[in-house]
Amino acid sequence: MTTFENRSHELPDNWWAYQSTCEILAGWFQKHLVGLLISISKNEKAHNNLVFTGFLLFYRERLLWITAGHVIDKIQEVLQEPNYDIVTMQWLDGGKIPGAESVIVHNRDLQFFSTYENDVDFGCVMIEGLDAANILQNNEVKVVTEQIWKNIHLSNPEGYYIVGYPEEWVETDLESSSNNIMINKLFARVACLPVEKTDHPGKSVDPFWNNPEAFYGKILDYSDQNQPNSISGMSGGPLLSIERDQNGELRYYLFGLQHGWDKNKRIIRAESIQTILQIIS
Repeated sequence: MTTFENRSHELPDNWWAYQSTCEILAGWFQKHLVGLLISISKNEKAHNNLVFTGFLLFYRERLLWITAGHVIDKIQEVLQEPNYDIVTMQWLDGGKIPGAESVIVHNRDLQFFSTYENDVDFGCVMIEGLDAANILQNNEVKVVTEQIWKNIHLSNPEGYYIVGYPEEWVETDLESSSNNIMINKLFARVACLPVEKTDHPGKSVDPFWNNPEAFYGKILDYSDQNQPNSISGMSGGPLLSIERDQNGELRYYLFGLQHGWDKNKRIIRAESIQTILQIIS
């Protein structure tokens, strides 16, 4: 048990929304994240790194990369753009060995799936073969299993979080090596943002609210505003809850998949994990 967990009985009511708490939990939650990096060049110009957020889920003996449907569509659009040269595709699995922080996508002909049926924005990729083997042998990766959503109806969340790679936190550093080869270095920071659940307003002409069964919540600000201004790039990340049990130990559940937001009100929308499981069953 960590010191943070040992002190959990002494925490104030809004302990889960503190920036310090979010930074600690980001270290826990990012083990579930695997980003997809697509590095492109256009007309032989400098590289542009695109990082897409998703998480790994093991279901019925299949390793799936879960994300939003519109993220899958964007990936396919990039791959099919005739003016782009795909320099590299990599799964960002957080490896700690220098030079092995990611897994090369060996087969770029990925099995994509996306759907918007019943106002649900969902997508996934099946990871197989060598790529799956390399990712699963990484101890820094924690694949989501039913343990994190089973008995979710018995949970008592104190707060929620969305986790992902915001575009404005993705940085590229091009360096020239001794033999004048340009080295493309990527820095992608994980954001763990506190979310307070909000009620559905009822009838609305705004399509953002067109699914009353979805989860809606407001992103809470840190006191020093050290957050990304936009969560663009975080679509496809998990919506996770946090709570303390009777012994003061922390536990979390996977509640859903974040895929949209109202930028002006900083309200997010996520599809429930139950809806996702019904789709992939």
